[in-house]
Amino acid sequence: MLRSLVSGFILAAAGSRANVTRTILSCAGITIGVGALILIVTGGDVGERFAKSFAESNAGVAATYTVDVYDESGGTLEDLDALEADLRRAGAQAVSINSMSEAQMRIGEEEVEHAYTTVVDAELGDIRRITLASGRWFDDSDTHSLAPVMVVNEGLAKQIGGDGRLQVGIEGQWKTVRVVGVVEDSAMDGGSASAYLLRAPASAPLVFPDGAVPSTGTGFSVRADPEGADADAYRERLVTSASRWSSFDEDSISAYRIDPGDEINTVLTYLSLGLGGIALITLSTGMLGVLNVGLVTVRERRRELATYRALGATSFGLFIIVVTEAVVVSVVAGVVALLFCYTAVGIGGALVADYLPSDVGVYVPAQAVLVGLGSAALAGLLAGVIPAWRALRTSVVSGLRE
Repeated sequence: MLRSLVSGFILAAAGSRANVTRTILSCAGITIGVGALILIVTGGDVGERFAKSFAESNAGVAATYTVDVYDESGGTLEDLDALEADLRRAGAQAVSINSMSEAQMRIGEEEVEHAYTTVVDAELGDIRRITLASGRWFDDSDTHSLAPVMVVNEGLAKQIGGDGRLQVGIEGQWKTVRVVGVVEDSAMDGGSASAYLLRAPASAPLVFPDGAVPSTGTGFSVRADPEGADADAYRERLVTSASRWSSFDEDSISAYRIDPGDEINTVLTYLSLGLGGIALITLSTGMLGVLNVGLVTVRERRRELATYRALGATSFGLFIIVVTEAVVVSVVAGVVALLFCYTAVGIGGALVADYLPSDVGVYVPAQAVLVGLGSAALAGLLAGVIPAWRALRTSVVSGLRE
């Protein structure tokens, strides 16, 4: 068996040197097909990681719900602590207020235009993927700060600069804030300056200026167990205790799942399947080229193969020799495709690096290498069966007479 494999490698090298042009042309289809497969798997991997990062950064990890209590009459929530307790009792693993603030921001005496502030709790870091450019996210010690605490995005951090003093105010009452971190800009920012304001005693006048908690505009982000996640069932459990914290009717309470990761991955899967089909067709075309080379090689080496048989080579050994030659040629084409893909992905990654989150790198994953080289070897194996069968049918006597 080992001798047959070695002979196959030697025959492949000899045949390639003797017919360089023919070998290159026959391998072109394999190279293109394998390269397409590698790039498709690579693109799917990058797309899946990007979709997960985007969803977890802008919506939340699986499974994240948005819970709103909306009263058309403009009423207030009577007991916010009771609401939060019921959110956890209904099945939440992490809870954070997620409310837009009417507070304005200014740097020095100049107001920041087109900026918005979101009031959150420190637990939002357990609900969303917070990608920090510098500094840190909120922790429990920040709730005891004498000054309001903020985490700003990169756009606002650039406006603040090194010596700038950021202030937040409402109705002309300004407070100097303490910035503890800077998050990377996201697609949801739309190029605007934005900031997270920690809900704490120091920020209470900015969060709820009148001392009451309005139902309009006050929402919560909730992370539940992904196993068996059901937003409707969660809402039903929450409604049963709504009388503890509001006098609104049941229709005022809504809960819906907002993390879109599964839907995005489904779209990417279908797209990868379609592109993969095209790549397989190209690979099949390349396999025909390797098959043609194998048939020509068997025809041109009838005397050589007959000599092997005359010297005692078994039928199985001769079969292995011919098949190995086809596999070697295909794998070499696959390696060439892999090198081209590494180069293309490296260049492409450098071009799009500024448009991707810092935790999403562009590289050829291990599964893409396995799929590429595995498909090349399989194509060579299938393409070598027919020439090997033809070689076995060749008469030793007629082969020696040529």
